[in-house]
Amino acid sequence: MPDSDDLEEKLLSAVGDLMSREIRTVAADATLREASRLMGKHNVGSLLVLGGGQYIGILTDTDLARKGLAQGVNPEKDRVQSLMSSPIITIDSHRLVEEARALMKGKGIRHLAVNEEGKIVGLISLGDLIRYYAANFKMSE
Repeated sequence: MPDSDDLEEKLLSAVGDLMSREIRTVAADATLREASRLMGKHNVGSLLVLGGGQYIGILTDTDLARKGLAQGVNPEKDRVQSLMSSPIITIDSHRLVEEARALMKGKGIRHLAVNEEGKIVGLISLGDLIRYYAANFKMSE
């Protein structure tokens, strides 16, 4: 059984320790097919959307599957901006992992952009949180 100091350290882990600093992007005017291919190529579930040289939204695999299919989009013609979520929901890299989990739950989302000093520097996903909790808080049998 882990000692209380070890457990406390795990509970106080910062979002910045888990996030991916590798940000994948797509242009707002790219087709949904292009965005889907980028997600597959990079094995990611979200892309930050660029417009006018800045991040203007986020497109997720859930957006493609739920919103896209429900709206009957044409992936060859419809553009990323038609399905992206905006504004981008962010969390500071110094916030606790538990705060990221609570924010995702509260907003009903699976991806958060992570910022430092007002600038997006990474992404954290629900999958990242699941892996973190599974590795650090093993359930007793």
